[in-house]
Amino acid sequence: MLPRSGRGCNPTGLAPAGRFGYHAAVLTFHHRRGRVDLRPAWTTSEIHTTIADLLAEWEHRLPASRDARVVIKPNLNNDLVALSGNCADLRVLDALLDGLRRRGYHALTVADGSNVGVERRNINTFTRLRVVALAERHGARVVNLNQDEGERVSLQAGGQPVVGRTILESDFLISVPKIKTHAEAGMSCALKNWVGIARGQMKRHMHFDLAANIVAMNEVVLPDLILVDGIVGMEGNGPGDGDPFRFGQLLMSDDAFLNDVVVARLIDMPLSAVGYLQVALERGHIDEALVQEVAAKVPILRPIRRAPPRTRLAELSEARQLEWLKRAVRPIVSRPRVTELAYKLKIIQDVYSLDDDSLRLVGRDVARCGACRRCEDFCPTELPLSAIGVRTEAPDCVQCLYCWWVCPQDALRLEGQPNAMKRQIERYKPAIEQM
Repeated sequence: MLPRSGRGCNPTGLAPAGRFGYHAAVLTFHHRRGRVDLRPAWTTSEIHTTIADLLAEWEHRLPASRDARVVIKPNLNNDLVALSGNCADLRVLDALLDGLRRRGYHALTVADGSNVGVERRNINTFTRLRVVALAERHGARVVNLNQDEGERVSLQAGGQPVVGRTILESDFLISVPKIKTHAEAGMSCALKNWVGIARGQMKRHMHFDLAANIVAMNEVVLPDLILVDGIVGMEGNGPGDGDPFRFGQLLMSDDAFLNDVVVARLIDMPLSAVGYLQVALERGHIDEALVQEVAAKVPILRPIRRAPPRTRLAELSEARQLEWLKRAVRPIVSRPRVTELAYKLKIIQDVYSLDDDSLRLVGRDVARCGACRRCEDFCPTELPLSAIGVRTEAPDCVQCLYCWWVCPQDALRLEGQPNAMKRQIERYKPAIEQM
């Protein structure tokens, strides 16, 4: 990427700890590589307002033609509800789609390819996460990059994954990463989000040398704009089995390398713990002067718990030279009891059910409902309290169940079977209620 002119860094505005959770910040950081804007948000209303403001500030970066093919690439790593911190918050996607549509852009696509475990089991994360229903509200297409025809790209250590045509032929590419710890990469944000553009099982090519190939993929394909969903992050054993934490920040940037250095600082993640940022240093995408400038001008907002060291068994399970053995024993290890044992032994993070949930919001018990109005704060379609549980059909309601997830009074009534959601509910519902 060509260097851009820098203008220094604006003073940081720190807000006292309050509804945003920890110390919220307003910051603009300029560098020759690009710019990062940091803004606080927590509720749906705040998210919509903040993203509208950010789009206005970055108007000069948006395509001149309203016919431009705009592709939004969120992080939809697996089927975990977004409030766990794993994948893109529907409130962020809704606000972004709404902001683009209001500006006249109509050729909008939401595209991602979930992880290899999801793809191998033919699990549709777009429907499980209600992304399809949300996209339909804005007339946007949904493309599963795991099934998209494309072209091979040459990376490091012999990696040659296919990148989908939807990405390569876009006119304007917006990356929407999360802020997560990652057991292998250390941290997941903008640069790591690009693993999702590799098709299907070819994501395994990225793991031939994960750190180097994350950087290499970002050398081959550049996003035009980055909107970091830092509303709810994930710490600890991420990206598939960590704990949600309330961060309450949105970031917009035009450079993934700069973006991730700033994010690492915000969460007190040393660059030495993030393999791909070490590779970025070695390859000259960032330098020590930038790291020191960020440390001097960007505050630590919320130190997070890092991912624990991987077990030896976990490392062996991903060994490239043992791929033949994994394929041979897959019918055995796919059995539920064996999968549960592998999870308990910390060999794997993700445990999947092949049965989609059939849960639907059908009503709200007014007598049980308190005065917290958290359901309003988390409704992606901005329904008022009086309509939640009443207007339960699209386009008013996308049945994301965020209102139910955050309700501490058990006031929302559901019908249907949890199936794949059962494990998530046991693992995450108490923590999400307390955020």
